[in-house]
Amino acid sequence: MVEQDVSFVEEEKPRKFQLKWFFPLFFKPGKALAEIGEKNYSVWLAPLVLLMVSALVLVLVSVPIISAAAPQVTPPEGFEYYSPQQQQQFSEAVGVNSSPMVTTVFPLVGKFLGIWIGWFLLGSILHLSLTLNGSRSSNRSALNIVAWASLPFIVRDIVQIFAILISHQIIKGPGLSGFMAEGVTGFQAFLTALLAFVDIYLIWQIILIGIGAIKISGLKAGKAWLATLAAILIFLALKAIPGLITSQLSGLSTGGFFFF
Repeated sequence: MVEQDVSFVEEEKPRKFQLKWFFPLFFKPGKALAEIGEKNYSVWLAPLVLLMVSALVLVLVSVPIISAAAPQVTPPEGFEYYSPQQQQQFSEAVGVNSSPMVTTVFPLVGKFLGIWIGWFLLGSILHLSLTLNGSRSSNRSALNIVAWASLPFIVRDIVQIFAILISHQIIKGPGLSGFMAEGVTGFQAFLTALLAFVDIYLIWQIILIGIGAIKISGLKAGKAWLATLAAILIFLALKAIPGLITSQLSGLSTGGFFFF
């Protein structure tokens, strides 16, 4: 009798890594998000791992093109008269931009951190927004929904991978940022960074999050959508802040620290 009870507990133990909603999310999103929202345990691991895999492939595909496009630095005049130590230091300095640490490790770490921090931040903001609108849903449910609603970005990675392989060029000006002028500072830099995140895949994600928010919140559709859009806007604004900081720091030499 004890053995039967133990086996029953083992069968009922929730599996956190589940892929069964991958295809249903694209073809029957309402049903898939309803099932995800009903789970009283975490099921966010699988989509985040898939996002990491697609990000890894995208970075690896981009490395040869970035290395080939690196500008060739010619030695300064009289380089042959430099001491061996100085020549070595110059060669090391030139090779930094094409080193694996710069072309592979840093971009990969940045993408991984972006996936995990972005997921947690957006999920938490969504939970807070739903709560302020009267929902009693858990933070875990919001994190589950946001993780699975991020699958459109895997499609974006796949599209970019094929585009890079076919064109042999790195994608510049992502999203709507291509409509902004280069080298802008101040608020325009903030707007450029914000528009870089806006594309059809973001809209796709917003739709999925909105559907999921309705499922988990118990709110009327209007309130759920309002809470979703508020969470997305706050999240995008926070993501765009580094672009503004970078532009302000680059303008220090011209005395334009808080120039808009």
